[in-house]
Parts: sequence; C-alpha cells; structure tokens
Amino acid sequence: RLMQAVLQELSAANIFLVLKTGEIVTPGLKRGTILPGVTRDTILTLASEFKDELRPIMMESIKVAGMGEEKKADDIEVTVSERDVTVGDLLNAAEVFVTGTAAEVVPVQSIGTSETPAEELDGEEEESFSVRFPHGETSAGPVTTKLLEMLREVLAEKRSSEATKDWLCDVYATPGDFRKGGSSS
Repeated sequence: RLMQAVLQELSAANIFLVLKTGEIVTPGLKRGTILPGVTRDTILTLASEFKDELRPIMMESIKVAGMGEEKKADDIEVTVSERDVTVGDLLNAAEVFVTGTAAEVVPVQSIGTSETPAEELDGEEEESFSVRFPHGETSAGPVTTKLLEMLREVLAEKRSSEATKDWLCDVYATPGDFRKGGSSS
C-alpha cells in the first residue's frame, strides 16, 4: 500500500524526482492539493526548454546512480512531466530536490516515513519506508546543480529563451509598462 501512496510536497516545498529513465517529474496540480509554486514552474520551464543541454548531465547522473544493464546511456531522453508521483517512484530516483522561493533548488539526501527502524514496527499495521539517494548526501546531483545554475543565469540575465524572455521586469519602468512585464533592454 505504501508504495502506491501519492507524494504531494515536502515541508512546504515542491518536490522533483530525476528518474533513472531520464524523466524529471513533479506532482501535478490536478488534485488541487499543492501550491503552484513560482520556482516549481520556473524549473519545469527551464527543464523543458533546455532538455537537450540537460541530456549529457542526465546521463552522468544516471550512470552514477546505476541505471541497470537493460538500458544504455545513449537511449536516455530527457522528459519533463507533471503527474502523480508515488512513494515507489522514489526507488527509481537518481536525484531528488525541492524548490521554493526562498530556497530556490535544494537537494534531498533521503526520505523516510518513520524514525523507528522498520524491524521495530508492527508489519501488519504499520509500514516503513526509507531511501537514500545516490546524489544529495555530500553535494547536489548534476541535474539539480545544472537546473539551479540555469535559474540563476536567467535571474542574472545571462540566459534567455523564448519561454523566459519576459520573466524579468524593469523596476524603473512606468507602472503600466511594469505590469506588462519584460525587461526594457
């Protein structure tokens, strides 16, 4: 039962999984149970817009995480999706990170359901789950690091695309121009 439980958020932050299949996934908004975070939306946009740039980094992440014999790194395509994410999906994650306005992008080292060791729980009434991620213990994984770098580049106006061109507003613009969005440069 626990493996089919749907993840929503972690400590008031949106959660993302970088799966060994090449998918970057976050819980969808259809259930109406999580906030549509600005940083969440930004990471979804950047991952989609720059997925070709993320591909070699994704392959590095998956290789370190141990992707199994059946799939070759050359077969990996980066996909970005919003869908129900289950506890079971965590077992296939090379990296996990959370996003938030103040925190930006933060790696997750491990996720567990209980501080009580599994062998001490009543297996019939209580389930326990704990997973440590290949990346996140000593530093962020390569995909997490690259997405944070991309976010900061956009904020510093060092990276732009059609999807991001109107994200930054000229704070010296007239009120009407400011509300329209975009930069004056």
